[in-house]
Amino acid sequence: MGSIFISYRRSDAAGESGRLSDDLIARFGASHVFMDVDAIQPGIDFRKAIRENVGQCRVLLAVMGPDWLEARGKDGARRLDSENDYVRLEIATALGREIPVVPVLVRGARTPKADQLPEELRELAYRNSVELTHARWKSDVQVLGHALEPYLESDPNPVAEGAKAPVPATTSPVASTPALDAAAVSRVTHELACYIGPIAEVVVKRAARRCESLPALCDLVALEIEASRDRARFLASCAR
Repeated sequence: MGSIFISYRRSDAAGESGRLSDDLIARFGASHVFMDVDAIQPGIDFRKAIRENVGQCRVLLAVMGPDWLEARGKDGARRLDSENDYVRLEIATALGREIPVVPVLVRGARTPKADQLPEELRELAYRNSVELTHARWKSDVQVLGHALEPYLESDPNPVAEGAKAPVPATTSPVASTPALDAAAVSRVTHELACYIGPIAEVVVKRAARRCESLPALCDLVALEIEASRDRARFLASCAR
C-alpha cells in the first residue's frame, strides 16, 4: 500500500491527478503512491475497501478542480452530500484517523469553506493547501514533493525503489495498456488538446490503459472537457 494516497474525482481532475501520480512515482517509487480504488472487485463492500486502503496511507492528497465541490450525480444531487460518495468516504476516513490531508488545488480551484462541506469533512477547510498550476507545474510539484518527504521517511516498512508494489487484496490489478492503434490514439490526443491543452497527452496515455476500444477511450477522456457543447464536438470528431 502506498504511503501517499491520491483522492480525486474522475469527472473533475482525472488528468491532473494522473500527471501528479506519474511525477510522484518518478520521485518516490511506485510502492509509495496509491491512486485508484475504482478497481474494487464485484461483491466487495466498497466502503470497507476504501477504509482499509486509506487507513494504510500516511498522507492523503485531495485533488480539487473547479467542479470538485458541486459535482452532481445523475439524480441532480450533489455527490459530496451522499454518504456513499467515494471521495467523501476517502477524505472522511483520513480525517477520522488523523491522517494528514492536503488539499491540492488545480485549474484555479479554491479550498471550500467549512459551511460548504458535510459535517464530517469540515476540518478540510482548515488544512493548508497546495496549488498546482499548468505554467509552473514542475516547480509546484517539486515543492509538494519536498513537503511529502517526512511522511515517507517515517514509513516503518519502506519498499525498495524499483520494487513492485503489492496489490491490495480487495482490488484487482490494473489492466495493461490495450493494443490500441497508435495513430488513432495520437489523433484523439490532438483533438483533446484543442480543448484542454498539452495535458491531453497525459490524460489519453493513462486512459488508454483502461480502455479496450477507441470509442471507450474517447468517452473516458471526454470527461475532461468542461463545456457540454465542446464535449459533443470532441466526440463527433472522434467518430469521424
